[in-house]
Formats: sequence, C-alpha cells, structure tokens
Amino acid sequence: MWFRRLSALRMLALALVACGGLFLAPAVLVLLGADTAHAQGASDIFTVRRVPVDETAGTAAEARQVALAVGQRRAFRRLLRRLVPEDQLDLVPEPESSLLQYYVLDFSVANERASAVRYLADLTFRFNGEEVRKLLRNNNVGFAETRSKPVVVLPVFEGGGAAATLWQYPNPWRDVWASRPGDDGLVPLAVPLGDIGDVAAIDAARALGGDSDALREIAALYGAEDVLVSEAKLSGDPAAGSAALTVVTTRFRDGDRIGTLRDKLVQVSGEPYDGFLARAANRIDGSVQESWKQQNLLQFGSERSIVVYVPLDGLDDWLNVRRRLHGVAAIQQTGVNSLTRYEAQLEITFFGDEQRLSRALEQRDLFLALRPDSNWEMMLSEKRNRLPPEPALDGQSIFTTPAPQ
Repeated sequence: MWFRRLSALRMLALALVACGGLFLAPAVLVLLGADTAHAQGASDIFTVRRVPVDETAGTAAEARQVALAVGQRRAFRRLLRRLVPEDQLDLVPEPESSLLQYYVLDFSVANERASAVRYLADLTFRFNGEEVRKLLRNNNVGFAETRSKPVVVLPVFEGGGAAATLWQYPNPWRDVWASRPGDDGLVPLAVPLGDIGDVAAIDAARALGGDSDALREIAALYGAEDVLVSEAKLSGDPAAGSAALTVVTTRFRDGDRIGTLRDKLVQVSGEPYDGFLARAANRIDGSVQESWKQQNLLQFGSERSIVVYVPLDGLDDWLNVRRRLHGVAAIQQTGVNSLTRYEAQLEITFFGDEQRLSRALEQRDLFLALRPDSNWEMMLSEKRNRLPPEPALDGQSIFTTPAPQ
C-alpha cells in the first residue's frame, strides 16, 4: 500500500517537471528523493559466487548437507575478506554453525554432481546485508561497501631471453590472470580477451611505454578508467624450482601514470610454476583491494549533511542522477529540497567526509565539487570537461605495498 502511494507521488512530481520549470515544495519531494545505502542496488556486494564444494559422507544426501554447510562458511569468509581490511579480520567473531544460516538470504547450485557417497557443486550464496553490517558494527569492525569501476589488467611477460609479450603466445603471466575470478573483490579486475579490438588498441611496447591514447582506448573498451600494466620478468628455472619473478605494476588513470608497485618473489621448494605465478598475481590483487578498502571505510561515527546543486538539461538528466545515486553505500538519505527542469537542490546525509563521498559518487559517474561560490555541485560525469587526474586521497597510495617474500 505504502509503495503504491509513494510511486504515485513520484509520477506526479515527474509529470510536473516535464510540463515546466516548477518549484516543488520540500515537504513533497523529501520522499521522492529518499534513498539509503541499504538499497537493492548494493545487494550484489553481498553475493558470493562460484564457491566449490566436494564432500564425502555415508550417502549422497548426507554429503550434500555437509557440502552446503562447508560452502556456506567458506562463502561467508570470502565475503568478510571482500569487505573488511586485513588488519581487522581477526576482530570478526566466528558465528556458530547454527547461527550462520541466519546471515544467508538464499543460495543457488550449479555444476551439481553426485555419486553414492560424494557430492560436488559450485554454490552461490546471497547474504543478508543488514545482518552482516550489524555483526561488523557491533564488533567495531571497519568495512567498505563501495564497489570500484572495473580496472583493466595488462599482463606483460618477459622470460627465457624472449622479448616482452602481451598478446602473443606464450604468455603464462596473462594465462594466470585470465584464469582468476576478477569480480570477487570491491575492485573488479578485467583481463582483456585479446581479440582483434584489443590487439588494435594496444601492444606490449605501448603498454610499457605508457602510451596515453592506447591506454585510454583499451580502458574504454571495458568501461574502465584505470589500467594496470603489470610487467613480470622471470629468471631462473621454474622446472627446477629455482625461479624468481620481478614484477613492476604501474597504474594509469585516464592514460596518466598515478602509481607504481614493485615486488619480487622467489619460488619455494615444491611450488608448481603456475602456482608461483598465481601467488604473484594474488599479491597484486590483494594490494589493490586492500588500498581501496582502506580509502573507502564507512565512517558511521561521523554523519553529516550537505546541500548539493545539480544542473539539469531535462527530465532524462534527473532520472539518470536518481538512478546513479541509488544504493551508494556512504549515503544514508537523500532529500530533494527543490526541483525544476534546469536544476535540482538536494540535501545528502552521508557517513564520512566529502572526499570519501566524492570518491563513492565517482564510481557511479557522478562528479561532486565545490563551485566558486562555495556551494557543492554534482553533475553527471559525462557533462563535465576533462580534468587532470587527482592524486591519491587521504595520504593513501593506490596500492598497499605487500610484505617482501
């Protein structure tokens, strides 16, 4: 009943805007503009996909029950690693098996196989975001929910005296990156397919040389702004277990260099070659994810509100702004004070500071900045002029340097 009344109110307000430049009363539009950080748009953050299980018991039915319990706990741990910085994971209590199920909304099964005593499958769990947030907040655990735009990874490999290669075979460094799930963290890492469009956009030489136009082109093909050029140089003999890998990973934003991570790994005794390379890729991924989480921790103890002016060219702009605001984790509530065909005035209540809010909005293609008159203005990113890349905020790097190993 309430949903229908609210929907009718929205339709009426939008119809009025479409008809002319009307000033709409705040008392009416505070409901029209209300969105919270717990909206359905954030639900994907709490979904953990492709959890493999392989369990054996007295019967196939018993093996399935064991597998579901094991998969549920495994998925919950993956969710915590996605949201919580490494230095705070130990603060999260381990829920008892009987209680863990209350954090799960539902699950699905794929690739299901069974014998008389064995059960194998890939499971997907959708967790209850409200309950997970409550668990973390009650235990004073910091966490992040803001999902970054995709970051394109270009794995360039050099070894065995051969020239650096990106698309050409063999490139075991690229093979390892391509086999990894790139969407398990808050920063999705996209490895290009290596098709005709990718090959035409960039090659190893242009990637290593930081060719701005080529980097922008490959980023645009995958809906990204940032590109990681990860150059791995192999020395030693991996077959004999004596390999070493020197990795230099440079991050580019809008074609401009913004940070570099250097790392060196030594193959341990008995470690397979692909496992060695996978360990190096995991360290880079972990560094990127950890830095993002630290920069986007939700600061629940510092709630504040700002008034924001939104220039509009018509109803389509307003609908796009509303859609992109939906589910931004840092925003607690958005109220509309006034709305005309040419401008909206919003009051945004959020956690943290304006820098973090701006960074979260940027991931939704919304640009927030102070105007010359010291008022806040927010616009669709495609409507603003190209600006130079901003440095890392809060004194943080775009990488977290891994410990030497």
